[in-house]
Parts: sequence; C-alpha cells; structure tokens
Amino acid sequence: MVTFLTKDDIASRTPSAFTRTPHEWMSDRYVMVPTEDLIDQMDTLGWGVVDAKQAKTYGGKRSAANKKHLIEFESYDRSILLDDPRTGEKVHPRALITNSSDGTSKLSMAAGLFAMVCSNGLVVQTVDLGAFSSKHIGLTLESVSEALDGLASSLPGITQSMQAMSERTLDHDEQIVLASAGKVARWGADSGIDPEMLLSAHRTADIGNDLWRVFNRVQENTIRGGFKGEGQKRVARELTNLDALNRVNLDLWNAAELMLAA
Repeated sequence: MVTFLTKDDIASRTPSAFTRTPHEWMSDRYVMVPTEDLIDQMDTLGWGVVDAKQAKTYGGKRSAANKKHLIEFESYDRSILLDDPRTGEKVHPRALITNSSDGTSKLSMAAGLFAMVCSNGLVVQTVDLGAFSSKHIGLTLESVSEALDGLASSLPGITQSMQAMSERTLDHDEQIVLASAGKVARWGADSGIDPEMLLSAHRTADIGNDLWRVFNRVQENTIRGGFKGEGQKRVARELTNLDALNRVNLDLWNAAELMLAA
C-alpha cells in the first residue's frame, strides 16, 4: 500500500524543495519557482508525494538549500491503477518534477508508470515521457501552472502503451536491438557490455518474449548493473545520478516505442 509523504517527510529528504529564494549567484532575470508551491498545486489536483530525492552536495560554493531535487507523485484516486500484464499486480501512474534554485537544473515535469517488481520494494521506472521542460529565465508562473494541469490530466492516458507492448512478441534479434539501446544509453557503443547480459531475468514473471517483459528486463539490468563487461575489472554499479537516470530511461523508452511502431 502506498504511503503519501507529509511535508515534514519531504523536507527531511529534500530540504531544497522548500527553499523560497534562489542561490545568490543567480541573476535578476531568474524566475524562482518554489517546489513547495508545485507540491501544493499537485495536491489540489489530487496528487500526493510518494518519494523525494535530492542531489548530493560535495562541498564548494553550491548550497544544499538550492540543490537539484526530484519529487514523485501518485494520485489519491487509486482507481486509476492498472494491472501489470506480467504479474497482475498494480502499476502506478506517477508524475515526476525536477527542480533546483541554483541554476544546475531546468524545471522539468514528466509522466511515468511504476511497477513494484520484487519483494524488497524496488521500483522500476517503466515510462518516462517528457512533458514539460523550461529554463527559469523567461519562465512565467502561469506557464508552470498550465503544465502541471496538463501533466496531471494526461497521466491516466499514458497507460495504453503498456498493453500494446504486452501484445508485441520480439524475436531474439529484436531483443538484442533493444538491449543494445540500453547499453548505448548508459555505457556508450564502445563499452565491453554484452547486450545479452541485459536480457537476463531476475524473477519468473519477467521471463517471456513480449516487448513489455523484455523492456522491463533490459531497463532493470541497465539501471541496476551488477555485472562485468568484457575487459572490465569493476562490476557495473547501480545508476543513481538523477540526470543520468532520466536520460537512460527516456532513451530506452523511446527505443521500445520505435520497436512497437515497427
């Protein structure tokens, strides 16, 4: 059962989400969009916070109070949950908002589908569809409000691709194409990672040749790592950088959609 975070919970994880003044080095043209206001608006639209992450601070002049952060929302209306074709368990539509107040990040919003896929509660991001991204310079609060409204209203409708993927069977060559897209997205074309490694299933529910299952296997292995490529001494680590996570997930999702349309 999902647990919605209180503002105190969010502040303990991402204090920068409650900053209301930009970093001192930002220019007068910079438009401050407090994340707390976005949280309040999403709450009004029926979406509560279920997770919050903040980029690490490594010293220097960057303040933890203004750091990049990611806030994830789910609807209070649990009737919009979907059945995962692999397991029959629920898939959760989510909204993702990334923001900062030190110039290190655009304000961006994306729609997602998340599935609880193993007993330890690992959340595998299965959709990352770009919905809105803007520099803070020249931004208007009205445009942010409109984007939030559009994002919240579009989330229930992005689930059709999941069903279509579950009905599309891939031969082995097509599976390698998708796995290669995951390899390139994270490690680059010249890495020693064998795409076959990314097709490994970690649970019975993921065994199968439909695009939905193959996508989930590739996505999980690409993000989690845990193996060595040819000529590599170190085991590939789990990907945790916020920017890299968004980029890799989006690249892989786009590759899956292209395969669905083929």
